[in-house]
This record gives sequence, structure tokens and C-alpha cells, in this order.
Amino acid sequence: MKKCPDCGHRSQTTDFRCPECGSYYSKIIELIDQTAEEEARYTWQARWQRVMDADKKWPAIQLELAQIRSELSPQASLALIVVFMFVFALVFAI
Repeated sequence: MKKCPDCGHRSQTTDFRCPECGSYYSKIIELIDQTAEEEARYTWQARWQRVMDADKKWPAIQLELAQIRSELSPQASLALIVVFMFVFALVFAI
């Protein structure tokens, strides 16, 4: 039996929301919070904040770049190399 964290209604259903007030049960709230934390960890803003908060910036930058590289597929890595080569060629062609 589930008990709603907001209204206290008890329900024996397997729903994720309270049938009385519509709020989510605590397990769903925990899963949503956990997913939001995981997503926030991999944003550019979070990565930048970790670098700025570090005492030694250069090792922090290297760590973040290594993590980014490990998350990229081979196709994405190749695409980034091609883009950088194209920009490099454009800059020095002018």
C-alpha cells in the first residue's frame, strides 16, 4: 500500500501518481531527481563550473577533456577533427 507524501491518501494501485491529488509518489520523485542530477553533471555549464572551482585549472581542464573524449563515438570524433581542420584551413587561407 502506498501513501501519498502530500495528501496522505492510501492506495493499493500500482500508479505512479496519487489518485486524489495527482502528486507523484516519493520513489518517482527520487528517480526524477537522480536523472536531473546525472543530466546536470554532463552539461557544459557544470563542466565549466568544475574547472572554475578547481584549485589547479590546467589539470581540471585536462580531466574534463578526457571525459568528453571518452564519451564520444568514433564517428563524432572524426566529425570534430574534420570541422577543426576545415576551420584551421579557412583561418590560414585568408
